[in-house]
Amino acid sequence: MSILQKIVENTETNLVQKKGELSLEQIKTALDDLHLPRGRFKENISNKDEAIIAEIKKASPSAGVISEDFDPIKKAIEYEAFGASALSILTEEDFFMGSVSYLKDVKKITNLPILRKDFMIDEYQIYESKLIGADCILLIASILSDQQIKDFINISQQLELDYLIEVHDENELRRVEHFEDALIGVNNRNLKTFEVDLDNSVRLRNAFKQKNIFIAESGIKSREDINYLKLNNINVFLIGESLMRGSF
Repeated sequence: MSILQKIVENTETNLVQKKGELSLEQIKTALDDLHLPRGRFKENISNKDEAIIAEIKKASPSAGVISEDFDPIKKAIEYEAFGASALSILTEEDFFMGSVSYLKDVKKITNLPILRKDFMIDEYQIYESKLIGADCILLIASILSDQQIKDFINISQQLELDYLIEVHDENELRRVEHFEDALIGVNNRNLKTFEVDLDNSVRLRNAFKQKNIFIAESGIKSREDINYLKLNNINVFLIGESLMRGSF
């Protein structure tokens, strides 16, 4: 069983407990009362020569613990100060040591829109994302059926959430290229082997003929990497580990 499969199974198990603590109907009722605004994620990374989505994460299966003195609020302030266009916050608890509370806490102190980085497999998580303050959700094509992607996009649109569809290869790209309003992210990390290939973004960018915002994810470690991707018509970058380690 791959790490990705283990994460999905673990997410399914955790959702049973979550739903017992706070039902979907309770979340929907809370959302009706709050009238939360439309997410500004897509707006904030659009039409820029260079837009960085700066990621806040404590750990990952491939890197282990990235930040021993992890402070999401301090990191968010740092990212906003250096000019990030948006934030990405890990909320998966067991493999990435993330938390919904990190996103909720950061939302209180930042003007930047936030992508909730998690493994979305149930509509419950989409409604929960809106409630905790996310502006955008992540939909990973490799763990979702075509029907699930369509259904989750419909819910996102109803909730006025932006949505980033993550792909890894041309087959996944073809499955989602007809969603005109989607942000398209290419994960340069193979989630089965965890090998990183920056040229994966370039290959898929060249194969992609639509006008969606195209985002390179993972493996971006330097200004040279960004310049290389910009030369290949990619202007939005999701950067996590290098920024968390302060090595970018």
